[in-house]
Amino acid sequence: MNIIKIYRIKFFFSFIFLYAIFSISYASSFNGDALFREEKYFEAAIEYERLIFRSENVNDINSLKYKKALCYKKMNQFDRAIDELQSLYFSNPGDSLYLSVCYEQSLCYYLVGEPARALWKIDEYLHRSNDSTSLNYFAPLKILCLNKLQRWQEAEDVFLQYVAIQNFSNERKIAYTQIVTSFYDKNYRPRMKSEQRAENLSRFIPGTGQAYAGEFGEGVVNLLMNASVLAFSGYQVYNGFYITGYLAGLGFFNKTYHGGIRRAGILASKKNKEQTIDFNLRIIDFIQSDFE
Repeated sequence: MNIIKIYRIKFFFSFIFLYAIFSISYASSFNGDALFREEKYFEAAIEYERLIFRSENVNDINSLKYKKALCYKKMNQFDRAIDELQSLYFSNPGDSLYLSVCYEQSLCYYLVGEPARALWKIDEYLHRSNDSTSLNYFAPLKILCLNKLQRWQEAEDVFLQYVAIQNFSNERKIAYTQIVTSFYDKNYRPRMKSEQRAENLSRFIPGTGQAYAGEFGEGVVNLLMNASVLAFSGYQVYNGFYITGYLAGLGFFNKTYHGGIRRAGILASKKNKEQTIDFNLRIIDFIQSDFE
């Protein structure tokens, strides 16, 4: 009789112990989700990390790491979000979470300025899952990445496929096809500036590279500055002040001249980024207003 009581007591305490563990884990998960909804992303990430440490189930760990990565993304810590997502492994490409992980990782690559890696992740999912319907999910992001890489023809092809798979009437599809084609017409898509050409122009005539990159005022200032320094150097040499003319004049001219060349390339690159961003914003507005 005593033995039966002892086992009953052991069973009772074992049940209480396991229930307490489950309750704490459930409460922590609930608290993490609640903190996320309250936009307390740092605190939510800590809660998820604690659960990851205590969990042994692979599916639970994957789900928690995904939520933790979303916290980092919300805090604009895209590199940390990528690292968290990269640690996930899915043996089954049909797992619904796998699609979300690949999308978020691709989006974070795009946001940190690595569109080529974003495309690689998108294509990896499309190839591994062999799910043709997922193009509807990834197409907008893929279009933006291709635009950023100036792969205009590929971007247009993906955009046209995106239109074709929508549940639109034939008249609407025809109209949207024409709009997409107009987006990528040579006369309307961004006109990229050559960084090499901008530098060569400033190498030949200081300031012209900046003007080519769209900064006409800065180009004029650079031209006048270089001309003034060169004139000062020549004036000093003409009057016999050779050391002053060489050190103060030509030495300073060397810096303004080569600095202007580098600056022209930087401005051309900046101009290209601005044009690409503006173009992508037009694409985003079109998709959000007409495809949803």
